[in-house]
Amino acid sequence: MRPADLPAAFALQCRVYPDAYHEPQEALASRLEAGPAFCWVVEQGGQLTGYVFAHPWSGAPPPLHEPLPACVAEHLFLHDLAVCPNLRGMAAGRQLYACVAGEALRAGLGRIRLVAVGSASAFWQRQGFAELVLAGLHPAYGQAQVMQQDLLG
Repeated sequence: MRPADLPAAFALQCRVYPDAYHEPQEALASRLEAGPAFCWVVEQGGQLTGYVFAHPWSGAPPPLHEPLPACVAEHLFLHDLAVCPNLRGMAAGRQLYACVAGEALRAGLGRIRLVAVGSASAFWQRQGFAELVLAGLHPAYGQAQVMQQDLLG
C-alpha cells in the first residue's frame, strides 16, 4: 500500500462497513505510517478492491478513529481487512492475510492480534485465530471479539 491508495481504501471502507466504523483518512494514514510493510492492497482492473492495514503494537487494541501514538512493538495488530463484495469467496482476504503473516514472521513478530467485528470472527477462526479475553477494548468497536494467532506455534 502507498499513501496514494488511502482515498480508495477509505472509499472501500465506507462501502463495506457501517458508518460507525468509517475512520478518518488521517487515522488510516497513521496505520500505514506505523507499519508500511504490513499494509497491502488488491487491485482489479486498476481499481483498489481490497486492503489490509496492520502495524506493530503493544497492549490493548488501539482506539478507532484516532491516529496511532508511538509504541514499542509487542505483537502485530491487524487493524482492518476489507474486500469488495464482488471479490468475496475468491480468496482475496486469505491472500491479504497471508502477506501480513509472512511479513510479521520476517519482522520477528510471532503473534498477531485483531478485533473481529460483526460476523468476521468465523473468517478469522478459519485463519487460525482464537478468542482472547482482554480488558480495555475501546467502546467504538461495539460488539466485537479480540482474537489472537501465535504464528510460531
